[in-house]
Amino acid sequence: MRRVSSALWLASATAWIFAASCSDGADPAGSVSAGAGGTPDAAGGASAAGRGGSGGTTGAAGTAGTAAASGSSGMAGSAGTSSAPDAGPPQPDASSGGPKAASSGCGKALAGSDMPGRYVRRDITVTGVDPALKPATSGGSWTDRVYYLDLPAGYDAAKPYPLLFGGSGCGGSLTTNGDNGGFPVLPANNSDAIQIGLSYVWPQGGGACFYDGVANTPDLPYFDAVLAEVEASYCVDRGKVFVGGFSSGGWLTYTLGLARGGVIRGISPAAGGLRPEANRPPASNQPIAALLLTGANDTDNPATGPTGSDAARDLILSINGCVGTATTEWPTCAGCGCVKYDGCPEAFPVIRCRPPGQGHTDGGSAFKKAIWSVWSTLP
Repeated sequence: MRRVSSALWLASATAWIFAASCSDGADPAGSVSAGAGGTPDAAGGASAAGRGGSGGTTGAAGTAGTAAASGSSGMAGSAGTSSAPDAGPPQPDASSGGPKAASSGCGKALAGSDMPGRYVRRDITVTGVDPALKPATSGGSWTDRVYYLDLPAGYDAAKPYPLLFGGSGCGGSLTTNGDNGGFPVLPANNSDAIQIGLSYVWPQGGGACFYDGVANTPDLPYFDAVLAEVEASYCVDRGKVFVGGFSSGGWLTYTLGLARGGVIRGISPAAGGLRPEANRPPASNQPIAALLLTGANDTDNPATGPTGSDAARDLILSINGCVGTATTEWPTCAGCGCVKYDGCPEAFPVIRCRPPGQGHTDGGSAFKKAIWSVWSTLP
């Protein structure tokens, strides 16, 4: 994948550059231009001077702990941008690792448009978006969004299902392809989980990447809105909400995991990285399970550096209360070069994968199988 850089001009701001992993990005101020791939945040400064109003509670109740790292593609920081306070995630009703109530959608009959076994486009209106954020072109909207729903085969409205969110790398035809899951962990017609394909604001006008590299990202209220709608309409196990993604979707996965720990149970990003703290929403300070993959030879979103996935891993280890850095080989993902950190709580494992000889990769089918082997067995 290649990176598209972009710039958002606000009234009192200078350079506000977004790049949504996969080495690509959206331009909320104007044009979207293709550019050569490169390391995120290596240049251009990741500072976000004058980020007003980025505070806000994230209200995640439960066991003491902290949240995970966030992500989206490398971006330079914003100068003097205004940001709407984060209203916080939906309140969890139990500890991060413990059981939670089934969603309010349990027991509801399917609507005529619901079709288990394939992704179906859903339009959604998102609230809580910072009004200072302007879409790139006329007709674009951060509030009028799209997602794709894949109900399991044999869907049973009395059975709470795990809920899997996925985000793809930049440049896909997400809003024109009616069978796109973003980053599907399970195949269509699976009987195990509800899957959601998250979509960029594109081609409506926001750019062909997720716009998560600013503290007031519109993709956080987008996630909240989709989660609330799906939980209200279908039978969801609220203790088994997971997010994965590749490249731009990988950066988004880190961002959401950090901001919505206690709501998100675990993350599995591929080829993503960690946004600078000034360019992330406020942390939820809740632990999450993490299976993290970056190709050993990835030069688009390398593992090293202050915005690399190694920094994200280190933050998650700290948040989860892991003791030490000793590891054991984890062979579940064949050929993925994975190790598991020995000192982490059983409910919040941290596994790091570096596929040898691979560059900007999503890990392939072996990684998808490994993801489900972790997510489906968490307490």
